[in-house]
Amino acid sequence: MAAAGRKLHHLVPRFYLRAWANREEQVYCLQDGRILRPNVKNVCAQNYFYRLQALSQEDVDFLRTAIINDSPKALKAVHEQLIGAFTRPFALKQKLLAADSASPEAMAQIERLIVELNEDVHTSVEERFRPYLHAMIEGKLDFLKDPPRAAEFFWGLALQYMRTDYLKRARRPIERERLERYNRIANLLAHIVAFNAGFSLFLDRGSLTIMLLDNRTAVPFVTGDQPVINIAANPKSTKPPARFDLFYPLSPQKAMLLLEPASESLPSQSWVSETAAHVYNLRMAAHSCRQVFATSPRLLEAVRSDLPAYLSCL
Repeated sequence: MAAAGRKLHHLVPRFYLRAWANREEQVYCLQDGRILRPNVKNVCAQNYFYRLQALSQEDVDFLRTAIINDSPKALKAVHEQLIGAFTRPFALKQKLLAADSASPEAMAQIERLIVELNEDVHTSVEERFRPYLHAMIEGKLDFLKDPPRAAEFFWGLALQYMRTDYLKRARRPIERERLERYNRIANLLAHIVAFNAGFSLFLDRGSLTIMLLDNRTAVPFVTGDQPVINIAANPKSTKPPARFDLFYPLSPQKAMLLLEPASESLPSQSWVSETAAHVYNLRMAAHSCRQVFATSPRLLEAVRSDLPAYLSCL
């Protein structure tokens, strides 16, 4: 039976990418060494990327042992609810097949759930995060003073960091059986880790430095298919980074830094120079999976030209 539902799943919100697009929603894109100009609806997207995978009891036990048991007590019930929601369509499918009552209509509805449920969850989080993105573009961080909104912000930020193909691929070499398990649990794991990371950031928010960078230079910020990056991490290394210092371009003229205490990445001022902007752009390109986006081909040409030398220095 052909898969029902929306097959093209977006890894980055289109409303976010529109800051780099023209009125026709076209954006300059560096991909596979070429500079293209696609529509934003066709980038940062893969067919069935968020499709649910059938999990065995061993997969669920692994998630509980490896992640959930050591998660904050306040989040364990949430994680269990996620497991229930993401495994329920397969349990229902088996139940209907066992009872010989699997009508084409019922099976199509279940298939639609399998294809769309996870993307719908991401879309819901995107919409809840959207006001914070707009506030930061306007230079406002006052929402961080309100605990419920701050918690929602850190959750959305962590999930955008975790949900992409770059993070799914950025894993240490492992044997085939463990890799197959990872591929089955990856989408669910992204939610669980994002909840934990967002909760940790919320609890530590008093010690974090969160600042907005202004870029009024002739070198606007670029972004990529991994728009939230850890600038304390080496994109060429599989070793865990020592710090979690996030850089998030909000628009070609604005970016956010979230830094741990005593971070070496803390700038002396909020205004960036052309040189600093170009370095941030190279960092974004180095952490991208396949695509980097800009407001002009000139910016992407500069990134393409200097990226090999930048990577060789890491």
